[in-house]
Amino acid sequence: MKVSFFTAIIIAFADIAHCGAKSMRKLEDSSSDNDFSLLTLFDAVCVDGPKYIERLIPNIKMTSENAIAPDVGLDYTFGSATWRIGYQEICDSDDARFFVCLEANIQGFIPKVLQISNALITDNGPVVADFSSKLDRDEPYFRGCQDVSEDAWLRMIRNPDEHYIRASPGFPADDSVIRGQIWQAFPARLENEQTVAPFNNTVSGASGRARINVEAGGTVVFFDATISQFDPDVAKLARGEEGENGIIVLNFSSLKIGTGRFLGSLTIDELGVSEQAIIEMIADPGLYYFTFQGGEQAPEAFTSIRGQVYPYNAQY
Repeated sequence: MKVSFFTAIIIAFADIAHCGAKSMRKLEDSSSDNDFSLLTLFDAVCVDGPKYIERLIPNIKMTSENAIAPDVGLDYTFGSATWRIGYQEICDSDDARFFVCLEANIQGFIPKVLQISNALITDNGPVVADFSSKLDRDEPYFRGCQDVSEDAWLRMIRNPDEHYIRASPGFPADDSVIRGQIWQAFPARLENEQTVAPFNNTVSGASGRARINVEAGGTVVFFDATISQFDPDVAKLARGEEGENGIIVLNFSSLKIGTGRFLGSLTIDELGVSEQAIIEMIADPGLYYFTFQGGEQAPEAFTSIRGQVYPYNAQY
């Protein structure tokens, strides 16, 4: 089992005298349209409390380049999705309802197949949640939930990186797909306060954001960073916990396109890393940080800004 278990626990307690539709209506009434509450996507069921645990990963890119044979990427199409997972306790029972939810927007075709499967970014695997029967046959947008077994639920909530979303227009093109690994993006806020000596010379007022996205079955890494009030020449991803200096893993310095701006993609060959290194990164993103420095050599190298990768299940 991986050491990463970045599960955000959100527990809502309601002072309700009895269960059933009344408790469900109270929860729904307290939720705004933007909450995307898991429970409102189900028919009303009797829940105690209610209590639920939720993990969220938004902005999952679904592309044709992520298809793994025998699937074939569907050209000129793409999609994005938000993944959520949770449970409901059932009244007067030791059982619980385990479910996973998707909000997906597909561009270029109407999906007839929408599934979550269990495999690393480099492989295909078995389906663990199938939303296909819930799709609107005339709409490219989907929002809904699917019950899953407790074992499948535990695997997903502990290791979302070992799962992917797959969409297809269906028969006769069942194997023409777009696909997105559930955890393949690394976002970070860049702050002077995160720097660690001796790289803690900072430029007053500097701030920024950075992210990478793993694509093409783990063989390509897309990088995007914007920094204000500081114009670094060096951009790297390192493995290390907050408050410590770590080991450099990826170097994106060649992707600088302007003042405080880096953008572009590099293959794992260009980055000098293996697919296994990418798989390990996806498994434990919170163990990595971005560092930007004024130069490769002293004294410029000691002027920097830094940002720890944060898990998407946290509400940043």
